[in-house]
Amino acid sequence: MAGPIQPNERIILYDIIRGFALCGIFLVNIPSMLGSDWIFGRPVYEGSDLLIRTLFDLFVQTKFYTIFSFLFGIGFSIFLERTYARGESVSRYIRRIAILFLFGIIHLTIWSGDILHTYAMWGLLLPLFYKQRNRSLLAWAWGLLIGSVFLLYVTSALDEWRMGGTYYPGWPFPEAFNQGFGPWLDYRLTYEIFNAFSNSFLVGFEILSLFLFGLYIGRERKLLTWSIEGLARTAIICSLSALPFFAIIIWHHYGNGYNYVWVNLLAVLISGKLLATTYICLFTIAVRKGWTFKPLQALGRMALTNYLTQTFFVFLPVIALGAYGRLSLTEGLFLSVSILLLQALLSMWWLRNHRYGPFEKLWRFGTYGVQKNK
Repeated sequence: MAGPIQPNERIILYDIIRGFALCGIFLVNIPSMLGSDWIFGRPVYEGSDLLIRTLFDLFVQTKFYTIFSFLFGIGFSIFLERTYARGESVSRYIRRIAILFLFGIIHLTIWSGDILHTYAMWGLLLPLFYKQRNRSLLAWAWGLLIGSVFLLYVTSALDEWRMGGTYYPGWPFPEAFNQGFGPWLDYRLTYEIFNAFSNSFLVGFEILSLFLFGLYIGRERKLLTWSIEGLARTAIICSLSALPFFAIIIWHHYGNGYNYVWVNLLAVLISGKLLATTYICLFTIAVRKGWTFKPLQALGRMALTNYLTQTFFVFLPVIALGAYGRLSLTEGLFLSVSILLLQALLSMWWLRNHRYGPFEKLWRFGTYGVQKNK
């Protein structure tokens, strides 16, 4: 029978799950990067695009930022644990967060979907929770999660249901996106940056709740010691619990629920939390049984580098070529899979001779300076 993961295996588990989450996040992000599904738009999907959009909502949308945020909470817990074990203050942690925020702000200037600045803003609060008892920590986590879901989604979904659905046509993406870097950057700095940044405060309560769950799991080593039977049972319960929400999503896309946008968003969100838990449990079981997932390991070890370079691989060339909104969702899917395969190969190649990815190394240098052995 497989036992608990040993200390030298622990980072491997987190890297694998992080690499898997990175793949899902890119699948979610690439439609808005290409303009086939602009953040403020509502395109009419048909044929293969409709099928892919439905599959995204069922198995991808909201599932992977949940995992990624959860893993950031685990990572922060490990960093804080080592900081306190060395008898240091949180100043180094704050410096690390500040560098992440700088990465995020630069990335946000290019693309509105950046999540790093949001992680930094809300991750700054984690030292306030680190030494709380587990019961208090989980109470905060559940309270923030349920409260944010209710305020941002449930109320809107209930209003929409009472009105018998509402039609939202969406906004076409700005013409400046296909007029070269000058007009595009001017539009970004004038109209989009503030909205994208302010949105971080709205979604931040949910993000902080996921951090706190990760902080608890990381501090208590739950993924590393939980029995395989317990993991399997949790995966089954969560996947079965997601089925009613799957029915709502399919009804929205293929039935008579097209005008119930918020009802669908709520179903996608709740099923996202359930399937994210399922995915984490299944990968943990697989690693406990000896699976290595080397491409995902490599992607996960260089998650920051791969996340940032995805923007350079896709979004900047699209703006340069004036091709925003020209590719379908189906074409974007094939493109994203190709880029992920390329990134996996490049990551494995790079890590043969380097311990860290380029941006990971820069982040580490900013955190520790020349103290390479810490």
